[in-house]
Amino acid sequence: MNKGIIICCLCFSCLITAGSYARQAQSERYNIGIKAGTLDEALRQLAGATGLNLTYNPLELRQVRVKAYAARQKSIQHILDNLLRGSGFTFRVNGSRVLIYKPREQNVTAAHAPLAEKAAEPQVLTGKVLDEKDQPLEFASVKVRETGSLLTTSNEGTFRLQVPPHITVARITVTYVGKRTEERLVEQKEYGQMQLFRLQDLSLSLEGVQVTGVQKAQQSNSSVVFDRESIEQSQAFSMADILNNLPGKEIKAPNLHEVQTLTLRTSANAGAAMNNSLGTAFIIDDILLSNNANMQTKSIGKYGGSLISQAGYGSFDVPFTGLDLRDIPVNNIERIEVISGVAPAQYGDITNGAVIIDRQAGKNKLQLGIGISGYSSQYSLSKGLALGRKWGALNLSANYLRSNENPVTNLQTYARTNLGLMWTDHFGENIKNTISVDYSFRNDDIKVDPEDIREKKTFIRSRNIRISNRTAFTIQHDYLKRISLSMGYSKGHQESYTQYAFNSDPRPMADKDTTGIYEGYYTPGIFTSIDHILGEPENFNGNLVFSGEASTGKVLHQLSAGANLYISNNGGKGVVVNPEAPRFANLNYQNERPYSFDLMPAIINSGYFLQDNFELMVSGRTLTTNAGLRYDVQNGQGTLQPRLNMAYSLNKTWQVTFGYGLATKAPTMAYRYPSPIYFDLPVLQVYDADPAKRVFLVYTEKLLPDNSALKPMRASQLEGGLKYKDARISSSLFLYYKRNRDGFTTADQFQTFRLPVYDYKIENNKLVYWQTDSVTTKLSAAMKYNKVTNGTSSNDIGVEWFISTKKIRSIQTSFSLVSSFSFSDFSNSNQRLKFAEADLQTLYNVMFGVYPATSYKYWSLTSKLNTTTHIPKLGFIVNISADMFITRQRKSLGSSQMPLGYADLQSNYYVFGPHADTDPIYTALGLYDAKDSEGSDPFYMNFHLQVAKEIRKKIRFSVRAYNVFNLRNRVLNRVTGDVRTLREPVSVSGEISFKF
Repeated sequence: MNKGIIICCLCFSCLITAGSYARQAQSERYNIGIKAGTLDEALRQLAGATGLNLTYNPLELRQVRVKAYAARQKSIQHILDNLLRGSGFTFRVNGSRVLIYKPREQNVTAAHAPLAEKAAEPQVLTGKVLDEKDQPLEFASVKVRETGSLLTTSNEGTFRLQVPPHITVARITVTYVGKRTEERLVEQKEYGQMQLFRLQDLSLSLEGVQVTGVQKAQQSNSSVVFDRESIEQSQAFSMADILNNLPGKEIKAPNLHEVQTLTLRTSANAGAAMNNSLGTAFIIDDILLSNNANMQTKSIGKYGGSLISQAGYGSFDVPFTGLDLRDIPVNNIERIEVISGVAPAQYGDITNGAVIIDRQAGKNKLQLGIGISGYSSQYSLSKGLALGRKWGALNLSANYLRSNENPVTNLQTYARTNLGLMWTDHFGENIKNTISVDYSFRNDDIKVDPEDIREKKTFIRSRNIRISNRTAFTIQHDYLKRISLSMGYSKGHQESYTQYAFNSDPRPMADKDTTGIYEGYYTPGIFTSIDHILGEPENFNGNLVFSGEASTGKVLHQLSAGANLYISNNGGKGVVVNPEAPRFANLNYQNERPYSFDLMPAIINSGYFLQDNFELMVSGRTLTTNAGLRYDVQNGQGTLQPRLNMAYSLNKTWQVTFGYGLATKAPTMAYRYPSPIYFDLPVLQVYDADPAKRVFLVYTEKLLPDNSALKPMRASQLEGGLKYKDARISSSLFLYYKRNRDGFTTADQFQTFRLPVYDYKIENNKLVYWQTDSVTTKLSAAMKYNKVTNGTSSNDIGVEWFISTKKIRSIQTSFSLVSSFSFSDFSNSNQRLKFAEADLQTLYNVMFGVYPATSYKYWSLTSKLNTTTHIPKLGFIVNISADMFITRQRKSLGSSQMPLGYADLQSNYYVFGPHADTDPIYTALGLYDAKDSEGSDPFYMNFHLQVAKEIRKKIRFSVRAYNVFNLRNRVLNRVTGDVRTLREPVSVSGEISFKF
């Protein structure tokens, strides 16, 4: 913890230094030359020369002519005083933003009194959104921050909304697919004037292009946002390549031959990391992409959390974690917001954050992309069509990717195909509807190696179709403003397969589905075993949200209330078993039976929420609050979850934030409905070449797991932040503490059996057997099974620091630094069991000892430094990034400890008291035989270089070199002798895209 305090102090000191440096920017001097023309044209030239954000009404300024003007080493105040002199306009400077406006009339006569009274009425703000060619843009999104109003433009590009009388300045944000977002401050006196927004096409020729994600307060104080330009610059082959830019993650070449999942704000691994990933939601166009119906797992009772896999390659199924990021392409994504802090109350079935994805909707250019990285290639296409005044817009997208792990052997490949269609239309003036249809297919394929005598082969395939619909009703009512209804349904087909050839002695096999004693049989020793799982997951998500507003005095409350419904089901054939060709026969005295998923009932979870966003003045400063309350019903259990995000402005540049929230994640179908457990215990086993002289008499006991009482995972998070922003520098520092409880895991359960004893003889060349009067107790360390429990917990403490500069014009370069410190303490609360030796069983009637759980402590400190050199006139960017891994420490604690108690052969449990050292059983059980361990990685850095060039806004080339200096670090494990490589060799990827 001392390291965390030191880092916090260092970060705060750097922020203070940054703030002092930034205040000097207010007196910066500029050299400019402005040509004669309209005032609108002059201000455009000024914005390009200074990089400042100038806000004004271009329709008004086009009526004013100005003369040519030049200035050397003058402040922005001096330049604007000269430009606006005699025009009737004035200005106000706020950091990097400058508002140009007409001042109010100072003399108010009695004749104006009725107008003053009329101003107290709600006013209508109207606007129009155009493209660069002055053509109206339909379906542009318009948001007013002060009221929370969210609407889209009509087929004429217009919008109309009411603004409460006490809001004197409205901050309007306009976004559109493929266009640069425009933000504008509109004063109350301008509400009656038509506001004109002209959106520019995204291009490297624009100033201020963002090539990495930025920290931006959106739905959470600490959200990180990737806009369309940063997505295009990433050369991403999947969502994983985008999210590797998050704090604490590592930028690396696309890896398409291993499962890629997302964890947020943790250094934990193993079960704690799996639960973190499972509790991280992906939401596309308001619809949750659920993994709850994924049941592609072998018997949990027999194997624990084991999946179909192949030695040397691993597994490619994800029933116990979040989504596999390799399967999500990014070519049709417009915006990504990552919420790693406290999510708003409207989002349910999450514990560790959410990734909010908005896809392209509206008319846009045909875009073709081709990407190559190593032995991977990707082809993408997207186009937005305007269908006419009455038919809205149609967006089409396609993506195909294929990757070969080694083209010499051609053994392992990964392929992905994605097709998408989205139709957006207005039904009347106040109804917007969007329907989406998406199809996806992926295949992880490991072929048979011609030199492999075991003829191993594995493939994991899935296809999925998803249909969703979003309807928004805009209502002109005093309190209710909007009703949103979104529904999504998906149905998939999943197939997991592996094979292994055997050449061995015959094996005894049991395959009955009921408890009892019966005759099994012997399988031939030469066969090909097959593990095969067929799933058909189905998911439904429905969301109904009512949005409105109400005032208490001068405080406007943006209220929303709604409900969510989540249904998951799986109708697949399930685990397909050929008992005559088992892969692992009699493992822990268990064998698998066929298990059909379609016999399982659906999982139905629901949630309800209420949310209030408002701003009020406290000591003359603005306090922004997003407060919500959520109630979820998951697996029959209800939980109340408060959520809060607050931000308090200390002045124009400094802001403090606070967040707190509770959240829960329902158990998935794989945890909720594991297959039955079958113990197959030999009672009499005799083998002979003559079938008449052999027998396999077996006792089968069938156990049906009951996980109806499994609790949802719970998480709570406390977050504090400090932000600074001025004309040159922006910085955000966040400290967080996160607790996760009731995580899903498995625990060992030992079994004992009392069985009759059988004897046999050979009579007339035939084996005859009979039951004797004796009974024997079957007891072994192998006679155990795995039970699903809420056994894991973790505590995560960390610091995240973002700092970025505006472009330094003399070198055309901007800088950004993202640092992350994370400390994770996690454990499995299930106590460890140590099976008793034979003498302990005989002397003291002991079956096993019970020992404390092992806990783990991991921590890491990393930084990412980015430099972006951007020359808009050339459409040229050079981006250099450096990953710095300052420290990574791992430690397991409490592995070697004395027992807490023991269980006897009758399954009675006894606890050791304070004088246990005098108990012979305590001494005989002894220490658990595991040892404490620890490890660390040395400091190392990794450098990456990217160069991008755009030609006439139509063709873009981009090349990126990962680990450009080919630096290699290796770590030797002195205990095992293993050598681990920390960095992959240099890798180059390229991309070319065309826009028509």
